[in-house]
Amino acid sequence: MTRRSHARLIGFGAVVVIVHALLLFLVIPEVSGHLAPSYNQNRFTDGYDQLAANLVAGNGYRFYPETARTLMREPGYPLLLSGLLLAGGGFAVVKFTNMILALLTAWLTMVLARRLAPDSRAPLSFLILAPPLLFLFHPATLIAESRGGVEIVFAFLCTLFLLTVFEALETNRWWNFAVSGIVLGITVSFRSTPMLFPLFLFPYCLLFERHRVSALAVSRNLAVMVIGMLIVLSPWTIRNYSLTGSLIPTASVLGVSAQAGQYIGTHLFEGRPWWLLDREAARERDQLALRLGYQFKEGGEGYYQTFLKSQDEVSFSHYLFSAVKAEYLRSPLLFVRCVGQNVFNFWFAGKTWTATALNAVVQLPYLILAFIGVVRGLKSTKARFVALALWFIAYIMAIHAPILAQARYSVPLIPLLSVLATIGLITTKGRERMGMDVPATAADEVITS
Repeated sequence: MTRRSHARLIGFGAVVVIVHALLLFLVIPEVSGHLAPSYNQNRFTDGYDQLAANLVAGNGYRFYPETARTLMREPGYPLLLSGLLLAGGGFAVVKFTNMILALLTAWLTMVLARRLAPDSRAPLSFLILAPPLLFLFHPATLIAESRGGVEIVFAFLCTLFLLTVFEALETNRWWNFAVSGIVLGITVSFRSTPMLFPLFLFPYCLLFERHRVSALAVSRNLAVMVIGMLIVLSPWTIRNYSLTGSLIPTASVLGVSAQAGQYIGTHLFEGRPWWLLDREAARERDQLALRLGYQFKEGGEGYYQTFLKSQDEVSFSHYLFSAVKAEYLRSPLLFVRCVGQNVFNFWFAGKTWTATALNAVVQLPYLILAFIGVVRGLKSTKARFVALALWFIAYIMAIHAPILAQARYSVPLIPLLSVLATIGLITTKGRERMGMDVPATAADEVITS
């Protein structure tokens, strides 16, 4: 690697960071007046700021000082946010933290591309430049960075977790699976979606790793991963049990999400926008809680019911989930319809039909290129890694499809999508049209360092 090529690579990276920062801190705030109703940038979402503010004020983990300690949200992001608040950071610091996490995720996509890219003559320089660019300049990434939500840190942790799984499968050492379990535990403490992934890894390992590892070794390794995850979650789980007497390792939001998903799926084509249906579902929950005699803070945020007893929060969530399940059992076609809609919603659905159309315009090229990349990858010597990436995407979608889905839930998969889309670009364009000035030897040194 020559000093000149090294300098050019660093210079290109600096330009990318500067342009990305300008978009995040100057361009997006300038156009936020037009985008805010649909994308909620430059503000906190989902009550994370309320939880963090009460933690900093010494009120404990609750939405309001007068309400009970809550299990509604996983603890990871409120704890991170409270740390930023204690450090004296305003919203600009939250956005800066998001940007740093996005840049770290972009770096991980380069490592991921090395794992997934098929053996070909594609220049390594393209493999290290294209995935970060596709991720960092995806509009959903920029919008997620501009608000106080969990998407960016969750995207970073999901990408890191997947890389640890690749490493564990490659080495087949139990301590690598333990590390992967610890990373999974941290990831689940921010959002519980990947919690069951070790169970889905079992059939994958039996299919793709059986020539290398016995079923007994697979069981041992995945058990170690689960134990590592549970150790990380144990303080939060013990806290939840002491509050409610129920074993809840993550959050108590399942019933709320299921009720909202069923309501939106039932009324989606009645002419009202998504955001209004979501609010109607919240009002229906208010009425149900009042009718059942639960005590909660009325006139609060207007979406979540914040109860005066922690046990009531869990009890109401169980009631909602049971009601949703009973309705789907009475009408299986409604369940099929809602699942089908959620598969679409996961990638495209916004708060309005216009936002949904814009999301589709952005997402479809990524999805098409990623599909081409998957087909190419499954025919290469990297098929087992590409299959695992596809399995992880399918798992995340499968978790959301029966419950609730919208386009922002797909943001954590954009790093993985960007890598697969890069393989698709290489496949469709070929090396001759994709060559770059950075020497392959320099690229190889950057990736492997």
